[in-house]
Amino acid sequence: MAAGARGLSTYLVMLMLAAALPILAAGIYTVQHVAQSYRDSSLNRMLDITSNLGQAAESDLLGRAAMLQSFAADGNFSSAQSLDRWLHLTGMGTASSLALLREGQAQPVLASSGAPAPLPAQQALAERALHSSAPVFSQLFFQNGMPAVSMAVRAGPASAQVLVLTMPPAEAVSIAPSQTSDGVLIAITDGEGRILARSAQAERFIGTTVPDWARLQAVHARRGSFEAQRADGGEVIFSFYQLPRTPGWVVVAGEPLEDFNARWQTPVTHIVLASLMALAIAGLLCAWVSRQLLRPIRQLTVSTRTGASYAAATGGGQVLVVQEYEILRQSLSRARARLESALAAQKQVAAALAASEQRARTLAHAGASVQWSLDAKGRALSIVGWEALGGAPDAQALQLGWLRQVHPEDAEQLQRQAAQLLTDHGHTLDVELRLRTRDGTWRWMRARGAAILDPQQRISEWLGVLEDVDDRKRAQAEVAYLALHDPLTGLPNRSLLQKPIRTQGGTAGALLYLDLDRFKQVNDTLGHATGDALLCAVAERLRELLRDTDLVVRMGGDEFCIVQNASSAQAAAGLAQRVIDRLSADYEIEGQRVSIGVSVGIALLTQPSDTQDPDSLLRKADMALYQAKQQGRGRYAFYTEALGSGSR
Repeated sequence: MAAGARGLSTYLVMLMLAAALPILAAGIYTVQHVAQSYRDSSLNRMLDITSNLGQAAESDLLGRAAMLQSFAADGNFSSAQSLDRWLHLTGMGTASSLALLREGQAQPVLASSGAPAPLPAQQALAERALHSSAPVFSQLFFQNGMPAVSMAVRAGPASAQVLVLTMPPAEAVSIAPSQTSDGVLIAITDGEGRILARSAQAERFIGTTVPDWARLQAVHARRGSFEAQRADGGEVIFSFYQLPRTPGWVVVAGEPLEDFNARWQTPVTHIVLASLMALAIAGLLCAWVSRQLLRPIRQLTVSTRTGASYAAATGGGQVLVVQEYEILRQSLSRARARLESALAAQKQVAAALAASEQRARTLAHAGASVQWSLDAKGRALSIVGWEALGGAPDAQALQLGWLRQVHPEDAEQLQRQAAQLLTDHGHTLDVELRLRTRDGTWRWMRARGAAILDPQQRISEWLGVLEDVDDRKRAQAEVAYLALHDPLTGLPNRSLLQKPIRTQGGTAGALLYLDLDRFKQVNDTLGHATGDALLCAVAERLRELLRDTDLVVRMGGDEFCIVQNASSAQAAAGLAQRVIDRLSADYEIEGQRVSIGVSVGIALLTQPSDTQDPDSLLRKADMALYQAKQQGRGRYAFYTEALGSGSR
């Protein structure tokens, strides 16, 4: 046995090693794979930062170009004052200027106040704009010693005139400080590598050329990354994104390589340490388990050597009796004797339980908080647990005292059902009612009961229980509420617009369709949690704006609808402008300043037929919303029959 025990111990060690080696190999492979995944994730994060910022910067740049195209298409630039007024309305700084140039003419036809003479770069830009239907942009140049960029649009399809907008780089593109984190430095350059905007010390570096411009161009891609050497000997990793509709403008994000590596190496180190600790604990646990497995064998070996005894066998010979096994046999015999004694006692109890079998079967259907019994006339004979529920002693609930705690709206229904039960024992009681609890609140309870018959099959008494179903009732009410409301903002959802849209009193009204501008950029750049908080803030502002007679609905995503009890189109326009002004104000979300806008489409409810087809009204409002966005966003537009005929 001793030799066998030593052999088994050896086999257990070999088994543990055989089990640990594949796990260790798999762990090493997993750590390598996780390390590569973390590094790729960190690099993708930097690429996403540059892509998102690039798309946001290009969107703002194209938005400004769209405003310039709209101004050029209107042709309302008869004087220098009209150019100054447009610069003021669009929020341009005093350092910006606007000039109207004609093909082949060096001096401008019109120019805003303080506009310097056009430079050759601006004249060349105007020449390019005459041969392009889209806005064109210049590289960075210096005007009167100050860095500037220009954009140019043709005044009309057949016009020989070009509007040239010149502005500081900060007016064209910008990088908010909140868009950088974790030591990442971000810059925007023109197509020749000169800095247009920078996330830190922008005034110092605007107009200078980035030192690693040649490395960026060597990548030969619109989006990618590369590593470079700093002047102080440190290494930096860069990611970049080229703005497609500009003359080679690029968003570049740089981070020290040691910080970049620390971001993905730290969790990998934690994983390795945790794996080693888990492996050590597993080894200790396996050693302990093997020792426990071997202990009974060692004890059995000792018993066979020193603790055995002999007894006479039935065959007249001697048999080896092991002491531990004999003790186990005696213990099992004593346990069996105790079980037989318990079974005899249970048979005596069974006779006593038979008399109350029907009562126990009735009560088994309800795990009650309150048990009650009524006589054949419906008067309470006993109530157990009433004091814990209602605060009054059980005795006060006897006879008809319990009815005083029933909600008045439910008492009549309960009495009506009880009257039927007292005359027909084939009915069972099952009713839900509200009872006043000891703290004065009402809780929903479910009363269930059944008749107990005497030998003559007549009703001798009623037995029943009260179950607390308040949580279920509240859950049902919550489900009903969620079916009609948006769980994020608490506003009504679009299911309320599936019925005919009507205003209070059947008066004229308006349906306003809202869509948030720049919400996607905020959601992609700052994360979905910030986007959800922003939607809740928008919903709160809408509640503050509207009257009790108006209805606001979240349609989904960043779209909302308002059913306004409007007396006129002017009232609807006034509300739309208030909504635009209020929702365009800055938001403070988790310590970050967020700026968005909103566009509004309006469909008026002027005909009785308008209240019968919500889908038609929504389509009209949606077409008006599309028209508002086409006009430059941050404005409202009414649905007209011209829009409807155009869509067809």
